Amino acid sequence: MAERDLAGGSNNEGSASDEWDAALSRLLEGVNLDELSVPTSSQSKRARLTFDAVRDRVAEQLREKLRSERLRRESIERLERQFDETSAIVDRVLGEFAESLLGAFNGGGEVVRLPDPRDVRTRTWHVLGYRSPGRSDQREPVVSVLLAKKGVDAMERGQPTLECRVSTPRNPRLVDFTVGTDVQVDLEDAVCRAYQDILGTLRFDPAPESGVSLE
Repeated sequence: MAERDLAGGSNNEGSASDEWDAALSRLLEGVNLDELSVPTSSQSKRARLTFDAVRDRVAEQLREKLRSERLRRESIERLERQFDETSAIVDRVLGEFAESLLGAFNGGGEVVRLPDPRDVRTRTWHVLGYRSPGRSDQREPVVSVLLAKKGVDAMERGQPTLECRVSTPRNPRLVDFTVGTDVQVDLEDAVCRAYQDILGTLRFDPAPESGVSLE
């Protein structure tokens, strides 16, 4: 079918095909033929429609609507890629934080990514560390990171599409920033500020390679 070819290939199956079927149905519902049949006055006869005129009008509107739909889907795909790429950066930065700072001075740390919510509009990480005073055998959340998608509407308005929040138990809104080209630098700076915020609440347990000795 021509519609299937326009959608990106006649071999698409399953959910992708169903999504395009639904999208095309919405597009067809939005086709407007009023311009072909508007009377010039209350006394005039309604202009008669012809198959050729209707076909040309429907084709013209569908071409534009399909173009808009493709652009919208491409925007969604870009946003999803950015969300996943930024998530990988968060994984890496928090892992380095747990190893280089918590591991050096506070007995180590562990990064936990929480299960995604159903709509996958946000993603949350906790860095677990040893608190003082606290149970020596149990790590607790000491730094949290929330990554949030603002949606395609924000992208179309030229507004930021991803925002990140770094928090601590002492300060639930310590650092908020918009995800840009320097997200790794921005995130590392925010996590260092979080470490500074909670350093006095962490257990002091330096590793031998930290260069600090209790003796």
